[in-house]
Amino acid sequence: MTWKEIDEKLIKRGELILDLDFLEHHQQELEAANQRKNGRPYQMATSYIQLLAAVRYLYDMPYRQLE
Repeated sequence: MTWKEIDEKLIKRGELILDLDFLEHHQQELEAANQRKNGRPYQMATSYIQLLAAVRYLYDMPYRQLE
């Protein structure tokens, strides 16, 4: 193995590939969640919260740092 191949493997090991397609439908998801809701409306969609939970788990972050 060459050093270039070793470097490429190390770079790929640290990659995190995220599917950000949920951002396209963020507003529709919020509107659906807030429909017929009494009180303060939701500010974040469920899919966004799930993304933050995945990032927190993968990087072992405390909640304050994730904010």
